[in-house]
Amino acid sequence: MNCPECGASMEQGWLFASKDGAFGFASRVPGVFENARNAEGFVQITEPKLGCRTSVETWHCAGCKVVAFKH
Repeated sequence: MNCPECGASMEQGWLFASKDGAFGFASRVPGVFENARNAEGFVQITEPKLGCRTSVETWHCAGCKVVAFKH
């Protein structure tokens, strides 16, 4: 995959979270006491995995500090 910013080749790797985490996307970061699923624009990227690390295959451009992934 090539970087959308500079066009250089990107390195494949993994974006990961601490154990039991899940990745989500929203218009804003919900507060600690809010249900993230209720946040405006919420998109679930990964399911929570109890006792396991959550990960997403990711590409990284070292020059631009850009990461890209599909979900």
